[in-house]
Amino acid sequence: MKKRTVIFGDYNTAAHGWTLTGILLSDPEQKLNYVEKPGGDGSWDLSTVLTDGIPRYKDRSLTVTLECSEGTRDDREQLINEMVNNLDGMIWQIILPDRPDHFLTGRIHVSVNYSNLAHAAVTVTGTVAPWFYSARETIVELTATEVSQTVYLNNNGRRAVVPEITVTGDVNLETNGMHNDFADGSYEWSALLLKQGLTALHYEGNGKVIITYREAVLR
Repeated sequence: MKKRTVIFGDYNTAAHGWTLTGILLSDPEQKLNYVEKPGGDGSWDLSTVLTDGIPRYKDRSLTVTLECSEGTRDDREQLINEMVNNLDGMIWQIILPDRPDHFLTGRIHVSVNYSNLAHAAVTVTGTVAPWFYSARETIVELTATEVSQTVYLNNNGRRAVVPEITVTGDVNLETNGMHNDFADGSYEWSALLLKQGLTALHYEGNGKVIITYREAVLR
């Protein structure tokens, strides 16, 4: 039977002989900001006042427990040493067994639970960003002409994202009531904020435009 695995960067726990015995990822928790109304009922909800109505989330905690009974005690000690020296304290992309098409990002710590003549166990804890990022970027390629055209960029994720814009030639882009001219180069244009759903982008000129972004979800 194929072992369930967690992947930290390019470190595959099952391929290194570890058996996954537990995963705990805390739920997403929204950043809230309530201010009491002096002399009035209730409070003002200022949680998204500075983010154009977009909720923001706190970091999440990840706990992964692993066991190994393969080889000798010296073999397992070497296995533990390699894991600690290669992974501990670093920020990694983390792939969980039930979400192979998405990854978390965060800094991890490896602690040894026990290492005896028969078994060894470690716990990997991490503070991770709140999002599951898609393993595949979305890439949209456009050809601008003198006739204005419109494309609808679809964000199937929950996280609002400003995409990377790569231009070859000279083009004019318009979205959300804003427009700008772009020449050869790569840009992040804050006016092109892709919220969940469709965002219209109008383009014209003489050149190529590549729009690149990565969707992300909470679950």
